[in-house]
Formats: sequence, C-alpha cells, structure tokens
Amino acid sequence: MRAVLSWLREYVEIRESPKDLAHALTMAGIAVDAVEQHDGETVFDLDITSNRPDAMNHFGIAREIAAIYGRKLRAPKIELTESAAPADAAASVEIVHSGLCPRYVGRVLKNIAIAPSPDWMRRRLELCGVRSINNIADLTNYVLLEIGQPTHAFDLDKLAENRIVVRRALAGEKLVTLDGEERELSPDHLAICDASVPVALAGIMGGADTEIGADTTNVLIEAAWFQPAAIRNTARKFKMRTEASHRFERGADWNAAPRAADRIAGLLDQVGGGEVLRGRIDCFPAPPVRPTIRLRRASIERHLGMALADTEVTAILDALGFAPQPAEEGWTIDAPSRRLDVAREIDLLEEIARIHGFERFPSTLPPVGAAPAPPPFEKEEARVRAIVQSLGYDETIGYSFISSGEAARFGSGGAVPLRNPLSESWDVMRNSAAPTMLRALEWNINRGEPSVKLAEFGRLYEKVDGEYHESKILTLGVCGQARPDTLDEAGRGYGFPDFKADVETVLKPFDAARLDFEARGLPSYYREGHAAAVLSDGVATAFLGELDPAAAAARKIKRRVFLAEIFLDLLYRAGLRAPRHRALPKVSAVSRDFSLMVPEGVLFSEISRAVGPMPYLAQLQPIEIFRGENVPDGKYSLLLRASWQKLEESLTDEQVNAFAEQVRACLEKKLGIVRRDLAGGSDAKAAAD
Repeated sequence: MRAVLSWLREYVEIRESPKDLAHALTMAGIAVDAVEQHDGETVFDLDITSNRPDAMNHFGIAREIAAIYGRKLRAPKIELTESAAPADAAASVEIVHSGLCPRYVGRVLKNIAIAPSPDWMRRRLELCGVRSINNIADLTNYVLLEIGQPTHAFDLDKLAENRIVVRRALAGEKLVTLDGEERELSPDHLAICDASVPVALAGIMGGADTEIGADTTNVLIEAAWFQPAAIRNTARKFKMRTEASHRFERGADWNAAPRAADRIAGLLDQVGGGEVLRGRIDCFPAPPVRPTIRLRRASIERHLGMALADTEVTAILDALGFAPQPAEEGWTIDAPSRRLDVAREIDLLEEIARIHGFERFPSTLPPVGAAPAPPPFEKEEARVRAIVQSLGYDETIGYSFISSGEAARFGSGGAVPLRNPLSESWDVMRNSAAPTMLRALEWNINRGEPSVKLAEFGRLYEKVDGEYHESKILTLGVCGQARPDTLDEAGRGYGFPDFKADVETVLKPFDAARLDFEARGLPSYYREGHAAAVLSDGVATAFLGELDPAAAAARKIKRRVFLAEIFLDLLYRAGLRAPRHRALPKVSAVSRDFSLMVPEGVLFSEISRAVGPMPYLAQLQPIEIFRGENVPDGKYSLLLRASWQKLEESLTDEQVNAFAEQVRACLEKKLGIVRRDLAGGSDAKAAAD
C-alpha cells in the first residue's frame, strides 16, 4: 500500500521527518519498505500484514501514528445536505444469503453530472497508484484509500426495478465484469443482482452492464460487508485480485459501511454536485458478534516481562480505538469490528507491547526451575557419534519414508502405510534404513565423489501383530578407496576387513555380551560370503557387509558398496563399559600356528567358542583359508594362529605346548577339526610340533 504524507497530516499532527516516521511505524509493526519523493510529495510504500486490513488506508495509518506519539486523531468530516425525497423510495435492497453478506448499505445520488475529478483528487489517486476515471468512480477509490471500506457505484437506471438482491448465483448464469471478461457463475459464487440478473461479482468487481458512463445521471452507491472466505474462494476461482477483494478476503469492518456511503455523499459537492436522497438503505439482518475480552494487570507483567502503569495501558488502548473499561484486576474490552485479529487477551498484550515499544523492554531471561532431564541414552549416543566422526564418516539426515517396493525388498517387519503420501516413492514409513543410505550414496557418486563415507542416526517404524514399534538405528555406508593413490604407492579400494574394523570400533565401547560375527541369518540384499551378522547372546546387534551387486546395479551403482545396520537400542541398553586399566606386559607373546582341516559350514565364531577361555590366551586369529587341490570335498584348510602372553614373565615351551595341545583337543572333540596332516592332506604344515 502507498500512503501520502500530506494526506496523513489531515488526520494527525506529524512533526517528525519522513525517515523518523518510517522507523517508528516499522518498529510498531507497520513496515515501511521505501520512502519516495514525487514532485514535492512524500509517499510511503507500506507492507501491511494480512491480519491488519484496518491499516490498509490513510486513516488507519494515522491512527497508528497517533497511538505511537500520543497525539489526537482527527476523523474525516462528513458534511452532507440531503433532499426531502427518501432513498428507500428510489431503490430497494434484499439480502437472501445473510451468512455470506451480513450487511449491505446503499446511498442514492440523483442528477449527477459525470465529469473529470478535481485536480487535488486526481493527484492523490495517482500518487497511490490509482488511475483516475471519472468523478463518481474516483470517489469510490478515494474513500477506499481514505478509510479502507470498498464501495461500488451502479447506474441506478440500469438496475431492473431499481432493486439490489444479494444471493448465490444460479447455475449457468453469466456476467461480463468491468474488465471485459465473461464469467460463468455457479451457486458457489455470491452475486449482486438486480430484479433478474447478476450485475456484480460480490466484493470483487462490478458488471459492465451497470457501469457508470457519460450519460449516467442517477447512481446507487454500494457499501457492504462480505464473508471473507466466500470472497477469497471466488477470487481464487476466477484468478481475480482487486483492491476490494484484497480487503474483503482479509476481513473488512461491517460498521465502516455506513460511514463510507455517507463520506461519498458528503464529498459529492466537491467533485461536481448532485442530489443526495434522504437516509441510507441499511440492510443488516444478521449483525456478527464480537467477544468481550478481559485484560488482567498480572498478565501484562507475566507476558511482557515488566509492569506498565494503568494510565499508559489505558492511553494505548484508547488511542487504538479499543475503549477499555475498568474492571476487577484490569480492564474489559469489547473487541471492535474493524480488528478481527483481536479476540483474546494475548492479542491485546501484543498491541500494548508494540505501541509501548519492543525496544523499551529489558532483556531478561525467563526464570528457570529444575534442570530438564537429559534425553535417554544421551551419553551413549554422544559416544557413538564421536566415534563415527573420528572414523571419517560424514553425518547425513534422510527422510523417514520409502516406497512400499523398497519396504518389501529391504525390510523384515510390516511397513506402516501413510494416509497422504507425498508421492509413490514415499508411501510407507521406512522399516529399513538401507534404501535411504543407498539413495544418499547414489546422489554423491553421481556427482563425481571418488570416495564416500556416510553415517545416519535414524529410526525404523514397524507394525508387528497390530502394534507399532519404533527403534533407533545407525546406518553406515561406504564406497570408494580406503587408501588413495600417492606418489609412493598405489591406492587400495575399500574392502570387507576395513569396514568390519570400523563396525568393531563402534561396538567396542559397549558392555554387550560376547560379540560373534557369523555369515548367516543375513538379509538377502547383502552379498553372500562378503557379509556378517553381529550376534550378542544369539541376538542380531548389527548387519554389515558388501551390498549384493544386483541391488547396486538396480540403482546404477557400478562400485562396491558396503553397508552396516547397527541396532542402537540393543547397544544402548547394554550400556557403556566402565573404563578398566591394567599393567602393560613386560614380555613378548608366544604364537603357534595350526594347519587345520575344517568341515564346511563351521564358522570362525564356533572355533573361537570351542577354544573357549584359556589362561594367558591373548589372541586367536585366522591367517589363511584354502579350498582346492588336496582338500577333500566338504572341507576347507584353515591356518589358525594363537598367541599367549603373561604380564611379568615368559612362558616356557612346555607351557605353550600344553596350551597348543589343549587347543587341538578342544577343536577335535567339539567340532571334529583335525590337523591337516592327520586328515590325509599333503604339504600340511605341522604346527606346534
């Protein structure tokens, strides 16, 4: 909206410079975007928020200025001379749908001479960006800019039976509006009609058939109030945005309608003259009701952070037109019809705060009681996040939605469907985080990233036996080089041992039961023989390994991709290990290698459990696996290395040999594993002999 400074001065005294005035208005919530100069006139370009239609006019802005500076507000004078003939004898108004139009006011003007407007009026309209048309049309625009009430002028002689009927349009009715466009109406649209046909689109634009023309002599002035939602829907349907609809769809003032009609009649002598018939045609069958608001002194201090004197509160509310009445513990205010945005106590507190000045309130922190309880597993999650960052992973945040196809391919539990999905690609809550991580890896790979290491702390959502379950999960995704090329040596791509070491580092701080890595019980999207499940007491704590090449190819990923899914709830419940310290060994460890013939299907985790706890056993490590020549079907050759170590003294050969014999005996007895030379293979390595 544009406001002319000289026009504002008609309603309130302004001593401040345009720059200072613009700052004061902006601080009070009436934003001034620009201050312009046009041929000696100062014009403010204002950005009025949608909840303040009362400020979309010069008098409304003047009211704000008067409240800010504590000055007297002068309302526009209405001085008119009426003829003896009554207006209701010359025209009539009927409201059929009062829910959509609670009030309709008409003024009848006769013996009008249509002519150009006087220079002063044309000048003000042009400064506000409105084109001058003729004296009657300009009067309606002038009053709109002055007090904010939209009005419209009909050629009274072109209205059938000199009647106005406010009703819903009938199906198939048509109206040619002032812009020359023919509009096909329906019962969803509110129309202003004469005795037979629509003559205007209510609250938006008049019709061409009743337009004021050069031969017009008798005029009916309309000043009405329409239900905002009805105007908004019709304007959106026809893609029409007018000055009238802009105000009506935000909520105009039904009590401004008679003042606007009278103001137009009062200005008639200044724009060419004519006869004003006695009285208004004021059809008001359903007056809306506004609430009575209770404002308490205690609320002012509690919400604004400081107490204000009663005199200041009363002065601010009076200046804004709220007319406060003293009451117990404060005031009561009948919410005015022009301020539909004020309906509660908190709304009045906002009005007081902005006029008092937000910058005048002290900067204080609210009182804090007991410290809030930390979120569950805060320490555990912080530890995991720190480990992941130290391993070089970049944290990513993914959507909690996947497609139902991905849920069936990657998930194990029942997927939870969405009632209103964003798209077919996001129609269920995710029961697996693998699709989300693959999408993030694919995005980076397609943009030329040579190596990608991503981590996501997220959640899974499942429905099992009719109950909903939500669990935390950490997903790791890797693609690229574990070691880049250098001048000294060639680089090396990421492999399963590298990835397994990362996962072990994440799991290590937790006090879970013994963790076993087993290559079975894995989801189908992992590559067979290149993945493992991490078990704690037989329960899967994590899955890790290389993505199945077919799953990678489906996403057009041509590199090896490694995924890990770590179920954080299981880890967090186990808790972090308490730090334990021990002395460093003073002697070296002693190792023995075992060349073994192992039945197919026996996992290293089973071998480790079979050996079991043993005194001074420091490490049990697979060194080499061989299948092929001289290895019977159903078997594989394993080179196993065991190391023993004491803290203070060296182990003797006799002690180590005894430990080695115990290892062989345990493996043979529990798993049927024998030395390779005893199994009949050639070129066997006789270890620990």
